[in-house]
Amino acid sequence: MNDVWLKIAQFLGTLNGENVKRESYVCTPEYETALEAWKETEKEWEVFLETLPAEEQEKAEEMKERLEDFASAQEKRAYIQGYADCVQALYHMGLLKENEVLKWAEKVEQK
Repeated sequence: MNDVWLKIAQFLGTLNGENVKRESYVCTPEYETALEAWKETEKEWEVFLETLPAEEQEKAEEMKERLEDFASAQEKRAYIQGYADCVQALYHMGLLKENEVLKWAEKVEQK
């Protein structure tokens, strides 16, 4: 990965997790629906776990944690990709110029 994009990804990753109470924070209806569904399912999850032997409870919790980690990584990647796409859009609109410091890792194919 290009060092510039790595630094941008690190910066945006930090920004992404900062202030979820800010006015510009995007919260989609799909997110709200999924959150409410999870809140209801979480109670069922806890009851279900209690029906499992201890070893299987641990395994199920581990699997859930891995799924949550994966979902978080997907969200972070999509967030950072959105910024990268925005920067490229600004470049292709002529609002940003490539120079000796800013070089594109790849050229977007013109259609």
